[in-house]
Amino acid sequence: MRRISAAFMAFTLSFSAMAELTDGQQEIADQLLSGDIRQLKSASQRIFKDKISNSELLDIVAEILLTKYPEAYSSEVDSLAWLARALGASENGRYYDVLSEVVSKTKIDKLERHADKALDNLPSASSEQYVAGMYTLPEGAFEKEESSELVARLKKLMLAGDLASLKQAAKEIVSTRTADQELTDIAAEALLRNYSSATKAQIDTLAWLTNAIGSTGLARYKKVLQEVEDNSDFRKLSKYAEKNKAKLAEDNVVQYQQGMFDEPMADYTY
Repeated sequence: MRRISAAFMAFTLSFSAMAELTDGQQEIADQLLSGDIRQLKSASQRIFKDKISNSELLDIVAEILLTKYPEAYSSEVDSLAWLARALGASENGRYYDVLSEVVSKTKIDKLERHADKALDNLPSASSEQYVAGMYTLPEGAFEKEESSELVARLKKLMLAGDLASLKQAAKEIVSTRTADQELTDIAAEALLRNYSSATKAQIDTLAWLTNAIGSTGLARYKKVLQEVEDNSDFRKLSKYAEKNKAKLAEDNVVQYQQGMFDEPMADYTY
């Protein structure tokens, strides 16, 4: 999805029908419309926990869900499931048809289950039903990213210098099946620089880097994963390296070596 600046979002919302929102609900609306999948999940969880039933806010939830579910990446499913749960927790029958559509048309089992469970919390379709387009999302906010945009965003995440962003990027490489050599070079470089000194708290992130490498199928990284498999002090990481090495092609190509990616990188030592 394309990211939109917070300033633009605030400008957009100030001209929409948000006058009925409290300050807290306005904050949730800003999170929903930020274009960030993690903020989308957080906002949905807040709506679910507080059982917010304000239709001004829930219309945004419904529109995002209807826009995103047909072509959702696997990394987005959890956030979309929370959108469905938020609609269900509202007990507002206006969204009965929205959840019914998701249940009947999604090809993602997890999303279908959560939408179906949410649907059980709603009365049968009552009052005017929400239909796609009743709320106008900011232009471009939830369109599927072009390949070049996706690669640029993932590179920025990977080089942000924190483990959460690095892990998120690795997960998205897997879910979007992005086989880009530069991104995979970054994953390999981060793995080689850090696996030998990693703490237990870092292993899950490094395991996701091996998943990202394995998902590309690129033979260039066979020796990287072999080194981690042979030398990691953590059995979990060795197993992930072994499993993902088996996914790589057998082509006779130049193998990645530490230092081939020569842009500045964080050490991820925290």
